[in-house]
Amino acid sequence: MSKTLITITGNWQKDYYSNWIECETTWVPKLREKGYDVIYLMSNPYLDKDYELIGNFFFSKCHDTLYDIYLKCEYFISKYLLNETDYQYRYHIDSDSFVHPDRFIKFIEDYTITNPKNYVGCAVPYPGLNWDVLVQKEFDSKDLWASGGSGFLLSRKSMGYLVNDFNRNEFQNTHFEDKIVGEILYRNGINLFHDSRLLLSSPYKQTIGNPTGKPINFIGNKNSFLAVQHYCNGHMKELIHLLEI
Repeated sequence: MSKTLITITGNWQKDYYSNWIECETTWVPKLREKGYDVIYLMSNPYLDKDYELIGNFFFSKCHDTLYDIYLKCEYFISKYLLNETDYQYRYHIDSDSFVHPDRFIKFIEDYTITNPKNYVGCAVPYPGLNWDVLVQKEFDSKDLWASGGSGFLLSRKSMGYLVNDFNRNEFQNTHFEDKIVGEILYRNGINLFHDSRLLLSSPYKQTIGNPTGKPINFIGNKNSFLAVQHYCNGHMKELIHLLEI
């Protein structure tokens, strides 16, 4: 079994049931076949405890709102991982992202075995890099953080700060859990390591400017180096077919 836990999130109270079906019928089972545990993060304000793992669903005692998004996506799952498991890393990702299993495993192994890092993701705001070139670069900046959409890798050290240095009053007006993660880690001396194998935009929904004028890097291209691409919901079975995986 891998020492990295994969956690998938989304607003499950709305229209994300279809995303769950897509993930479960495309890339998720392929990661499980390779020894990775993959679970879904859910909200349940009626729990009689802070959190509970039932099968592949992790429930946190909070509401499915922007105000509680950090509790659901980062706080309780990190607390559980630190106190009740021996996982060394966690990869957080949104349910509308597509993962190329083999490329993703190579990415995980690079930063958990070969060259361990505490915090790896796709930098946002996107720093104008050429997305056709593999860029692996550390940013020492409080103004950049890792996109939660395409996901980020966290070490146990990082998750310790996310639990112990979180003050809800401080972030009551910040409704982006990925930005809160970046701020907490940066002030504790952990910089973001950017890896362009993760991309927060896609041909289906382009959310960043085009730095080169070329078509956006596409995970469905067999020659692409992308391991994760955000905004692929509705197209995951198509991508599995294109990649023949």
